[in-house]
Amino acid sequence: MLRVDPLDKANPRDGGGGAVSAGTKIAVRGLAKQFQAGAATVSALEGCSIDVAEGEFVTIVGPSGCGKTTLLRIVAGLETPSQGSVSIRHRDAGKPLSTMVFQETSIFPWMTVRANVGYGLMLRDVPRAQIDPVVDKFLALTGLERFADAYPYQLSGGMKQRASVARAFANDPEVLLMDEPFAALDEQNKILLQEELLRIWGETRKTVLFITHSIDEALVLSDRVLVMSARPGRIKADLRVNFPRPRAAMDLRGDPDYARLSREIWLMLREEVVGR
Repeated sequence: MLRVDPLDKANPRDGGGGAVSAGTKIAVRGLAKQFQAGAATVSALEGCSIDVAEGEFVTIVGPSGCGKTTLLRIVAGLETPSQGSVSIRHRDAGKPLSTMVFQETSIFPWMTVRANVGYGLMLRDVPRAQIDPVVDKFLALTGLERFADAYPYQLSGGMKQRASVARAFANDPEVLLMDEPFAALDEQNKILLQEELLRIWGETRKTVLFITHSIDEALVLSDRVLVMSARPGRIKADLRVNFPRPRAAMDLRGDPDYARLSREIWLMLREEVVGR
C-alpha cells in the first residue's frame, strides 16, 4: 500500500511497525513481496522496514537477486507489495512526489538534450520562461551545455545518463529514486558522474534512495548504507557514513574509516552470498 501524507498530519501505520517521526520522508513498514514462478511462490522481500529522513541520501546494497530493485519499485509505486506499506510525506502538492532514474537510460531518442531535461516541467505546464533557466542550470551542473541541441544518438553512454540525471533533478521531485544509474558506465565516467551527483545533491538536498552493487559508490555518496540479506530480502544492517560534506570522492578512498566501513560491509555481503 502506498500512502501520501502531508507533513502536518499523524501517520498511522499498516503492516506492522511504529509511528513515524516528524522528520521522516519515506517510511517502509513490514514490506513483503511474493512472485509466482510457475507453480512455485518466490519470496523476494520479507519483513522489510526502513526510514529515510527528509533531505537524506540513503543507499541500499545487497547480493544479486535480494530484492533491492523490487523494493525501490514498490516505493516508486510501480509495483504493489504483498504485505506491508510505504508512506511518503508530500510537502508541496505542486511538485512531483518522486522521480526514478533507471540503470538503462530513459531519455527520449526523438528529443534534444534540452527538450529531454525540460520534459517533466513541460508536462506540468510550467511556463517556458520558467523552464529555460532551470534547464540551463542542470545542463551546466552536468556538463552538458555544449550538447543541449544534440540528440541521444549523438551522445556517449555517460552523456545519456547525465541527461537522465539532469532531467530528474530539473523536474524538482521531493524524492529521487535511483536504481543503479551508473552501473553500465566505464570506471572513469562512473567516478565523474558520482562527483556530479554529489555536487547537485549538495545544492538541492533532495531525499534520495539509491540502489547499487558497489560498496565504494555507497560510501562515497551516502549518509547511510542499508545492507540487505540474500533473498528473501531484509535489512541486515544500517550503517551511518560520517564523512564530512562536501566530499572529494578520490580523497575518501584513502581514509582509514573508508577502508574499515568497506571491509565491514563486504564481510556482511560475503556472509550472505557464501553462507546461502
